Amino acid sequence: MNTTTGMPSGRLAGRALFQLLLAAAVGLALPRCTAVPPEWELQESPPEPAQPERSAPEPQAGHLVAATSGQWSPVVPWPQSAVHTHLLPTGKVLFTSEFAVGDEPRIWDPSTNLITAVPGVDYNPFCAGHAFLADGKLLVAGGHATSHVGLSYASTFDPATSTWARIPPMNGPRWYPTMTALPTGEALVLAGETSGAGNNNPLPQVWQPATKTWRDLVAAQMSIPYYPRTIVSPDGRVFMAGPARLTRFLDTTGKGAWMSAGNMVNGSSRTYGSAVLYDEGKILIVGGGDPPTAAAEVIDLKAPSPRWRSVAPMSVARRQLNATVLPDGKVLVTGGSSGSGFDNHATPVFQAEMWDPATETWTTLASASVYRGYHSTALLLPDARVLIAGGRGEVRQQIFSPPYLFRGPRPAIAAAPAHVDPGQTFLVGTPDAADVAQVTFIRLGSVTHSFNQNQRFVRLAFSPASGEVNAIAPANNALAPPGHYLLFLVNRSGVPSVARIVHLGLGTAPPAPGPDPTPPPPGVPARAIAFGDVWKYDDRGVDNGTAWLAAGFNDSAWKQGPGQLGYGDGDESTVLFKATTRQPSVYFRKKIAVNAKVTAANLQVLYDDGAAVWINGTLVFSKNMGRGLEFARYASASAENELTRLDIPVAPFVAGENIVAVMVKQVGPTSPDLSFALQLDVTTAAR
Repeated sequence: MNTTTGMPSGRLAGRALFQLLLAAAVGLALPRCTAVPPEWELQESPPEPAQPERSAPEPQAGHLVAATSGQWSPVVPWPQSAVHTHLLPTGKVLFTSEFAVGDEPRIWDPSTNLITAVPGVDYNPFCAGHAFLADGKLLVAGGHATSHVGLSYASTFDPATSTWARIPPMNGPRWYPTMTALPTGEALVLAGETSGAGNNNPLPQVWQPATKTWRDLVAAQMSIPYYPRTIVSPDGRVFMAGPARLTRFLDTTGKGAWMSAGNMVNGSSRTYGSAVLYDEGKILIVGGGDPPTAAAEVIDLKAPSPRWRSVAPMSVARRQLNATVLPDGKVLVTGGSSGSGFDNHATPVFQAEMWDPATETWTTLASASVYRGYHSTALLLPDARVLIAGGRGEVRQQIFSPPYLFRGPRPAIAAAPAHVDPGQTFLVGTPDAADVAQVTFIRLGSVTHSFNQNQRFVRLAFSPASGEVNAIAPANNALAPPGHYLLFLVNRSGVPSVARIVHLGLGTAPPAPGPDPTPPPPGVPARAIAFGDVWKYDDRGVDNGTAWLAAGFNDSAWKQGPGQLGYGDGDESTVLFKATTRQPSVYFRKKIAVNAKVTAANLQVLYDDGAAVWINGTLVFSKNMGRGLEFARYASASAENELTRLDIPVAPFVAGENIVAVMVKQVGPTSPDLSFALQLDVTTAAR
């Protein structure tokens, strides 16, 4: 046995030839300077004989061409298809394959081009979900028993020792779940089939490393198929950006709560499209569907009322594509099929495309040599190239060098810290400080099935100095969950450095929700009401006049339930009564306690169709209530799960008990749905 490769010594000659081919190829690539809708259905089965493929165009060559179109390396065979691909904190790449060989992990070292076999996890992690934890370990949840039948197992991979460790199993099997690293250092697992097509695990769970237990989000159960595209939003909630057209927020605090966030512009599901966070709170989704679409859309989660909007489409429709955020904030799209059908080899898309968020336009780049469809992956490397690998039964890989690597000398990082904390100012040593135009963080990638479950882009504030750059780490972990990031310097020509891998620590986390009322601590923003908190409510269709606003009003006979409250959308934690002739108004009340004078307050309200909010009887928010606040008046305009954020006056608050009262109105007697959830953050003065 060869201890370096883990392969039998009898294969050393072939292994040496393989390594020579791989080294030559990489050298050439381096630059010189609830019910499941039909669209969710798929059949996962062992590889069939390859379909006829159209041949790729002849590769382009030349430095000038590469400066505008990029450059592909020669094709290099790997031992197996890279279906799950992860950039480890060591700078090496862990990859696993599909079907019967799913538990034969390997590590590729980009600096030496060596591929090393590592021990398996003793079950098949094919079709699992995965994300990196704060300590750099890779958490893998779920797996493959057979097609559409998942596993309940979960494990962590330690890059320092290349070993696996089992953790307690989940509540049930999951096949095609998504993992999302959370601002708290925890990780969310969502969806995944259990025992057959359409039988989805409805319970979101949060892995808690501190206690080594799973926390069940029992108030947020929902049947969600196939690798949802989930990304942490700037307020700490998890945003589900497809593939379904209706997008949602998930509050992972307490028992959990879903909130609808509105439909995408594109009129169909984006199955096997790709989504990426390309700037703070900004998400691009592109491609997908059957037949595939070229359409692209963006949403800004920091907007007062986030809404999807269309941007320029790609040059060609694609599904089974991959989207990779680059060090300069642009987005690279590779692979995919343009024809109808699940994985149409007859209509491959070879050319890469790059989306520029500054202009919201696309540039067509050089063409690959191999079709990358179902089971293909794309992973940003520390040297700013992109590894393109995988595909169903496809063992060949290529490396793409984006155009920026052919536009002049690269800035150099001479020194950088191994660890920073949120909001910390830190020094990056560089002889090119005067030419630095951007300092960026990109979270290490963890990709499968057209979605990178771990990548996110953060642009850092900085100021140049002599021989160094003073950069400021992300302000909080909602912007950048704790863990490892690629730190890049990008110069004025758009050329990135080779990255340093930097660990971002866990900052001050929001306190876990406790029993009502819980006074928030003084001097810092604290969550007085979470979206999933319990409210008293009256949905009987009875006029309460104005008495219900008073602190002394007796609401003991009212029903109660956690947010989101409403009916008609299928994402409610508490389903309200739906009268045949819709009641114009529904009442909500909640008591909160604050322990000192309130100095700042921020309100977020989800509503459909109109809403008004009072603090201790003082109106602080009103939207679509132009016909009047009386019970019998309907809303003056329609709103589809609108989310509004605003700072509200602090004068109505008192030290001690406070009453938050909300009226939600329908737009008319036949309105199909009603929604309400609320979040309130307050800052109090030190006593």
